[in-house]
Amino acid sequence: MENPIDEERAARIRQARQVLAGPDLQPPHEPFAFEREGVLDPIARRYLLVVGTLAIISLGLFAIWGMGPASAVLFLLALALLGGWLVF
Repeated sequence: MENPIDEERAARIRQARQVLAGPDLQPPHEPFAFEREGVLDPIARRYLLVVGTLAIISLGLFAIWGMGPASAVLFLLALALLGGWLVF
């Protein structure tokens, strides 16, 4: 007689291996309609907001005081763009 815990574990493993196919899959009613949340998830939206803010700040600093003060913000912008390229 097997252990009930082993049977439960085997059932979970069997369920995890099942593949949906054929009539189990339902196509969306409107395939080209976007979800209400929008195209971007909140993390991507926050990332783009930070990158845009850094770009605007660096342009403002460059216009007022020149490249010296703007270079620090441009360095942060470059790091953010490289990080986004690696993550997304």
